[in-house]
Amino acid sequence: MPRTKAPAGSTVDRRNGRRADLVPVAGARFDAPEGLSDEATAAWNAYWDDTVASVMTPVDRAVLTRWIKEMDRYLRLSAEADRQPSVRGSQGQPVENPLYATAYKALAAVQACEKQMGMGALNRSALGIAVITERKSLADMNARYGGGDVGSRPAIVAEVVEDPRASDG
Repeated sequence: MPRTKAPAGSTVDRRNGRRADLVPVAGARFDAPEGLSDEATAAWNAYWDDTVASVMTPVDRAVLTRWIKEMDRYLRLSAEADRQPSVRGSQGQPVENPLYATAYKALAAVQACEKQMGMGALNRSALGIAVITERKSLADMNARYGGGDVGSRPAIVAEVVEDPRASDG
């Protein structure tokens, strides 16, 4: 029977008992490779706009570059194959365009890179990365849900009502 695994993000280093914390790296953004399609460029910019990019370190550059190049390859090949999904095989029979096979290999590389980089909700959780967008104060939450400022609300006055069952009559 396999051993139970600790929840993602809860493991500690056996040497010093500390969790592996990722510290945001300021200014790590770099330019996209030349010649990317518009869709791949949009994916590149979306990555850098996401909070997960804040934990990227310089060593991740190779994986990120591989991700976007394979993403571009997949997008271009699948678009080309979609123009003619069926082609003639060696015996004249209709077969799937072989560009799809190459596109799917590129997609597999994209997915492997996404898994390593923590892109996507499942991949982030598997790596133990929690993306917290913002913290709200109690005053912000009260204002959002109609509570307003606690000091400005009228005090609730309890009204005493006699129980008719307790009367003598």
